[in-house]
Amino acid sequence: MKGQTEVLSAVLLSGILIGVVGSVYFWGIPLIQKNKDNALLESSETFMTTLDEKIKFVANNGGRDKVVINVPSIVRFDGQSLELSLETEGTIYAVDAPIQLGRTSSSNLKWCTPNTQPACDPPSPYGSWGIDDPVLFTVKSTEISQNSYTTYYTLDYIELRNDNTLRDYKIELTGSGTSGGFEKTIVIENQGDSTTVRNGRTLISSVVKISIV
Repeated sequence: MKGQTEVLSAVLLSGILIGVVGSVYFWGIPLIQKNKDNALLESSETFMTTLDEKIKFVANNGGRDKVVINVPSIVRFDGQSLELSLETEGTIYAVDAPIQLGRTSSSNLKWCTPNTQPACDPPSPYGSWGIDDPVLFTVKSTEISQNSYTTYYTLDYIELRNDNTLRDYKIELTGSGTSGGFEKTIVIENQGDSTTVRNGRTLISSVVKISIV
């Protein structure tokens, strides 16, 4: 009788243990993955913020700087803007809705077109000197399938106009289209300023070359 009781107790304890382990796995693993995804997305946002700060510093002060891609992602440069993309099982952002992360919002900008003075072709947004930031920092998460998201962070540099002095300013990224992933290096190099006079306004562009090596 005592032996049967001991066997029964062992079976019950094993069942309880299996149930506890199963519950921990069922609830714990998704939570761990969610925290991992959240940390990765926050790190990616921080990385792009750092990259933007370095680009602005080089544009304003000259010289050369670099930043190592420290998140498991792909950074692409198309000759004008920078984009970081990565895949996660979840997201901390609203899906399919572009979100402005920086101080400047696209909804507050004006547009320069082939019909405005001075004209722009292709059309491009511009902000106000002393009010807007020279970059549009945007994030967008897209659901690829169930529990699969791709998130894109984009840095687009815009013209800032000063209607008092008629001297406008822009950070102009230049370089060949390129891309790179984790532990690749983004090189940021000042190429000097270029000046363009258009209908009585002077546009000063700080040219910054981007390379990924």
